Amino acid sequence: MTPASRVCARAIARCRDLLRGVGIDWGTGTGLLAILAARIPAVERVVAVEYDPSAVAVARANAASNGVSDRVEVIRADLFAAFDPADRATLRGLEGRADFLLANPPASDDGDGLEWRRRVLGTARPLLRPRAVVLLQVAAHYGDTRIRGLVDEGYRYEGLVESSPWVPFDLGREDLRRALRVYAAEEGRGGLPYDFHLADGRRISAQEALAGVGDPLTRWQVHRYRA
Repeated sequence: MTPASRVCARAIARCRDLLRGVGIDWGTGTGLLAILAARIPAVERVVAVEYDPSAVAVARANAASNGVSDRVEVIRADLFAAFDPADRATLRGLEGRADFLLANPPASDDGDGLEWRRRVLGTARPLLRPRAVVLLQVAAHYGDTRIRGLVDEGYRYEGLVESSPWVPFDLGREDLRRALRVYAAEEGRGGLPYDFHLADGRRISAQEALAGVGDPLTRWQVHRYRA
């Protein structure tokens, strides 16, 4: 599990009283979040959406080995456009009926790094009931303005649910190095600065982190929104 996955798992535990009925886990990967949600007694079913066909197979196997394959349905889709006709019917059947959405998206390779999250929120919106609960992983380094700004996709922001302590933004990972370059480019275009911290408490921008001013720290976080 990545640090982001761990904080998402804790967020599901913290919000277990809010999760019920039918849910969606977007970008399920190994199926971890869908499996955790399916174990909550009030949750009837989780539709787990994943693009990578090998991950789809892994998630299905993990749901079976954890005894929840009757309540976790894993489908392959690009955002919410399913490849299989039966899966397309499953998603059509969810329109306006899903009670919650879980999502731990990657950083986007364009814009300010939040484009995947905007796409997920925008395309999920027709599937959700009014006042459906959304648990979305958005790390602290994006800054409060960007995090709250995601309500522009048709949601209401309800606050921070779960957070890690300050931990290294691991530049040994290629995906995080690539994300840092995206953030620095956004600052270079005049975008809002990102909010990384150093061990001594100083705050640095993405451009400063990329330039090697210090080892950047972030907090992996999950925030709650309402449809």
